[in-house]
Amino acid sequence: MQLLQAWRFVTPSVLPWTLRRACEIVVDAVTGVPPRVERARDFVAANAARGNPDDVLRALDRFARDVRFLMSVGPDKGPLMAELVAPLPEGARVLELGAYCGYSAILIAKQLPPGGRLVSIELDPVSVAAARANVEYAGLADRVDIIEGASTDVIATLAEPFDLVFLDHWKDLYKTDLQLLERQGVLRAGSTVVADNVGKVFGPTAYLEYVRGCGRYDCEHREATIEYSTIPDAVEIAVFRGT
Repeated sequence: MQLLQAWRFVTPSVLPWTLRRACEIVVDAVTGVPPRVERARDFVAANAARGNPDDVLRALDRFARDVRFLMSVGPDKGPLMAELVAPLPEGARVLELGAYCGYSAILIAKQLPPGGRLVSIELDPVSVAAARANVEYAGLADRVDIIEGASTDVIATLAEPFDLVFLDHWKDLYKTDLQLLERQGVLRAGSTVVADNVGKVFGPTAYLEYVRGCGRYDCEHREATIEYSTIPDAVEIAVFRGT
């Protein structure tokens, strides 16, 4: 599936962006610099005020624009996430698949109502450490649990339902992980599932066909752009009807 969709990244409108990302990877490999999530963490510590979530997000945006690209939700889609988190009830539970550097965890956690909690699952241990550091620096560690492990493994351990789920990890896992969440019984009627990067470039077709056609969700498609670019992208918002 990944190889079949690789052509999307070399179309004329996307190729310059792809080449810039590839050049960054080559330069970082040749120069032997630390992973970019660690560099982003250090940039936050040097440029943001401790305990100020908005300032931490601004620092991460600066790093992504001026130093190295970050595949975070970014400032374009940030207001949409805030819009979806704001009406959650007291004690709401949010699940995130894909913590990366902690950007979306901070964005979500700072909007949580009293007693609200975010559980974030991340496979890469370097990203887990960076995300935890950034969340702690933002003063939100008491609202966020970042769990290291494969999403499919960790989902099998979940027991309590979630009011909001944010999918922002490997796109080919969107459908299978959502189905695991259904079988695990951690979605209830009214739970909202937000899937990032569902535009034509990333193209998680199987996921979109499932949520739109299985009869269990009411879906809304929001146009957006790929983080820190003008390349079209989209977010799919799916509200679970219940079993």
